[in-house]
Amino acid sequence: MKNVLIISSSPRKKGNSQLIADRFYWGAKAKGHNVNMVRLAENNIGFCRACDFCMRNKGKCVLNDDMKDILELFKKANVLVLATPVYFYGINAQMKTFIDRTYPIWQYLGEKEVYYIVSAGLGKDIIDRSLGDLDGFVEHFDKYEIKGRLYATNVMEAGAISGSPLVDEAYKMGFEV
Repeated sequence: MKNVLIISSSPRKKGNSQLIADRFYWGAKAKGHNVNMVRLAENNIGFCRACDFCMRNKGKCVLNDDMKDILELFKKANVLVLATPVYFYGINAQMKTFIDRTYPIWQYLGEKEVYYIVSAGLGKDIIDRSLGDLDGFVEHFDKYEIKGRLYATNVMEAGAISGSPLVDEAYKMGFEV
């Protein structure tokens, strides 16, 4: 059994990246894994202040918010799923804030199997242009392998991927973790 953590940054409960993440979740659950999904929009997470308080205080952040609990889930996970919509050629602000707020543990990000779920209102070239932040974050792990990528392109409206083969692919990918 693996510890799977899905970080979903979609602010829309029925957004395309969220729907794909949901199906991944159910596939991994069906396989018997311990699965946690964090919807960043439903948490109180402040912006990193770049004060370095955490570096002087054994990784304890000066901000007292929900990120503390999310970091504990992150540390325990050996599978990480990063699900984000693309906004203006990049990952959205919620995902970027999550990445920034891992700074207190950046030297101990651990070993993880990684999956990307990305949706965009335009083509794959837009997704390709947005991957720098995700790749840069993952490259700081002690050891990682990007095991899968699910990209939903040309899906501007919330729920546009419903009924598409991508939904079944997400379930299957989660099941095969």
